[in-house]
Formats: sequence, C-alpha cells, structure tokens
Amino acid sequence: MFRSIARTDNAEFELARDLRHIEDVWNEIATGLPVYWQKFLDRLRPPASDVIEILGARVQQEPSTQADGVLLVSAFDVAVEEFESEAAKYREFFDEGAIEEYEEDPNAFKHLMTRELPVIARTLRQSNKELKEWQKKFRLARPADLLAVFTNVLDFYDEWSANHSVVAYKSYNAPAEFQLAPINDDENLNIPGVIGMGIKTIVLFHKDPQRMPQLGRFALFGLYFLSGRKSFGMISDSSEFLMINDETKAANGSFVMDQNYWYPYDVFSLYLLRIYRWISSKAAEQGFGVDDQRRYVYVERFLEAVCAEHLDDMKTMRAHDSFGIPA
Repeated sequence: MFRSIARTDNAEFELARDLRHIEDVWNEIATGLPVYWQKFLDRLRPPASDVIEILGARVQQEPSTQADGVLLVSAFDVAVEEFESEAAKYREFFDEGAIEEYEEDPNAFKHLMTRELPVIARTLRQSNKELKEWQKKFRLARPADLLAVFTNVLDFYDEWSANHSVVAYKSYNAPAEFQLAPINDDENLNIPGVIGMGIKTIVLFHKDPQRMPQLGRFALFGLYFLSGRKSFGMISDSSEFLMINDETKAANGSFVMDQNYWYPYDVFSLYLLRIYRWISSKAAEQGFGVDDQRRYVYVERFLEAVCAEHLDDMKTMRAHDSFGIPA
C-alpha cells in the first residue's frame, strides 16, 4: 500500500478483508510455507566442516543428520525462554495494582515507561534520525493521555478476553470471528503518531501470546515474502503487507518500504493463526509438540527466520538505515 492513498482511501483495506481475497492470499502463503520451513530447519543445523581428520587421514565430513525435532527444540525452547524473560517486564509494569498507583500519579507512569517498559525505553534510546519525530511526540505527550490510552487498551482486552475463550479462538476461520477491529479503529485506543498498532500489540502479545499476535516488522515482512511478494489485485499494485512512504523520501531519494503498521488486526490474526496450525501439524510430524499457550511465540520465531532469508532485500526496501516508527 502507498501511504498517501491508505491515509484517505479505505478501498485497499476493504479488499484485504474480502473473504475471497483472503483465500487467494492464503493459498499463496500455504505454497510458500514448506519452502521456508525447510530453510528454517537448514539454518538450525550446526555447520559441518568441509574436511576433518580421522586417524591422520583427511576425509569429507557428512552433513549434519540431527533429527528435525531436536532442531525445533533448540529453536523454539530458546524463543520461549527469551519471550518469558521479556514478558515478565510487561506483566510487572501493567500489574493491576500498579495501574491503580499510576492513576494517582500519571507523571510517574510516563517517567517509568521511559525506563521500565521495554518497547518505549528501547525506542527512546535509539539514535536513528527516522525516530526523532516519534521521540519528540512521545516526550510532548501528556502523561494523563498516555495512561488513558493504555488503560483503555487493557480494558478492551479484558472485555474481549471474557468473550473469546481459548477453546473458541483456536477454531476461528474468518476475520469477523475475532472481533478485533477496535484495536485498529477505536480512537480511544490510540494517540496519533505516538501509540499505534505496533506498540499496542507488542504490549498485548506479552500479556497473551496465545491470542494476541504482535503486528510487527518480522511478521508483516514475513507474510510479504511468504505470499510471493504479490499484490493480489491491490489498486496500488503493491503488497498489502507493506506501507510505502511516498510522502517523505529517504535521504537517498528513494521511497521507504516498511511493514504496514495500519494492517487490519483481525485479518492479520487470521493469517497467523493459520500459520500456527500449519507449524503445529508439521512440528508434530517431526516429533516436537508446541504449546498453544505460547502460540504466537513460535510463529514470530518462524517469521523471523523467513525474513532472515531476505535481509539484503529488507535493507534496500527500508533504505538501509531507516527504521519504522513503532507506533
């Protein structure tokens, strides 16, 4: 999508939600999954030296034949450990008792965010010039507004969670079943240019990795590559998973192609849930059992591996040194 069009015209977002369109995109993703799964496994295999010495003789070493299930343990168990370490920080920060204290002092809430909420603290520390505008807007944001938005996001989640059991969720197969459109559309869950889909879904992902995927760079670029980089009838003849900033050029004069940070969260959730089902089935064949409670941790790690196959492409698309605003 082109930013100038997406900002004022909903036609491409409506197409992205069309059920026949979704099936066309999914069929392409399903075609790409086995290819990238094999690449994922190959990357996990320990490298073998071309030649080794045995009893004084130099012989060619055979490639590693380590079982795929063992490889998956090495990748996914580490992913879960890393996630849990990070998630603990989010859970502590948004503990119910802590929220009550923040209501007494919104200034303390904002101050603590800059030090203890990982997504905010890390983004503020980055020196990339592309983040200067976001950093400025964050620092100018009123503490009470920041507290209100995060309180609203968590209240929305609590109400949504009560109406979408983990049992029901796992069988969803259409965007409408997720009932997640307010995450995109409700102005009470957003501060323009400061708190948007990226930050909101990072927080929700660390709260509930079973039902709240992270709408981030690796996931959306991963979908772009899995879907064969095709446009599927988009008016702009571009991928729905990318946002092309045709309003502000990079320093080298090119357009920056970043993840589509406005992508419909319900459609996104459907694609990632289907990918998880595929991963779960494939992993079971290879002797590894996934844990539904950490569903999107596995998907995120796999999509990171998809992107790892295209790092040079991503550097070029993102104008080498450009980093998208997490909001």
